[in-house]
Amino acid sequence: MEILLGYACLNTTIPLKMKTLRLATYLSKGDEYLKGLIVNNLMYLKNCLEWNAEQGIRFFRVSSDIVPLSTHPEMKYLWCKDEEIKALCHEIRGFSIKHGMRLSMHPGQYTLLNSPNESVVERSVEDLRYHQVLGDMLGVREFITHVGGVYGDSKEALHRWAQVYEGLPIEIRSRLRLENDDRSFTIQEVLFLAERTGVPAVFDYHHHRILPSMEPGDALKQSFATWQGIDDPKIHLSSGKTGKLDRHHHDFILAEDYEALLSLLQPVVDKENQQVYVMLEAKLKEQAVMRILGAY
Repeated sequence: MEILLGYACLNTTIPLKMKTLRLATYLSKGDEYLKGLIVNNLMYLKNCLEWNAEQGIRFFRVSSDIVPLSTHPEMKYLWCKDEEIKALCHEIRGFSIKHGMRLSMHPGQYTLLNSPNESVVERSVEDLRYHQVLGDMLGVREFITHVGGVYGDSKEALHRWAQVYEGLPIEIRSRLRLENDDRSFTIQEVLFLAERTGVPAVFDYHHHRILPSMEPGDALKQSFATWQGIDDPKIHLSSGKTGKLDRHHHDFILAEDYEALLSLLQPVVDKENQQVYVMLEAKLKEQAVMRILGAY
């Protein structure tokens, strides 16, 4: 078994920073100003991946904020047609392929495919289209999302998610992955949707501790089965800031939590050459990865 560790979106070591802007600023400064921010954010991503390559890290979550105001109706700039942006994305994609990197994205909390509000669903699909366009340009392999809200009836909410998922374009549907959360939908419910739709399940170990539904070893085994024939399985791991059931993330991954995950993996992974990707969700990002790689 080979475990590949990754982290999400930002690198605390790199001096360059991501940039965003408010709508009013865009409306006053225009497309060229916005283009400059996008180029900056792509250069930031490039710097992150170069740093990762130097450290042997081959798993990274690309920020959804690369293109500020990406789905706002008043943002009219066709960023994906700009030759400079396209060339930079092509360069990043080539670099990630050359170094065997797995790139993912995680649409935000307002991407709610199971909302009973049709306009919310439409905006959510539009957000996924943005991720698909940028993902195509950068070589992103998958988009991770949650089921969404319960809206007073969890069974109906699960049914709505499946219905909307089945109506998505294949280029989005084929890269969508579903993660259990710590408030609304357990890994057991995610596995139900995986069986119904064929979407792979991402097992979040910390979320499962807060909102359990089955034995973690069984959850891990069943979630791994949903990836068969699609890709190598992914897991999310974080530590609670003040304790095991704290929803807030710790700066690092506690040694006891990482070792607990390893103990769960050993009986589940039966292939010697199986790759397992573990996304570390910690406040200090790459520092959390390097601490584990350095054996704490």
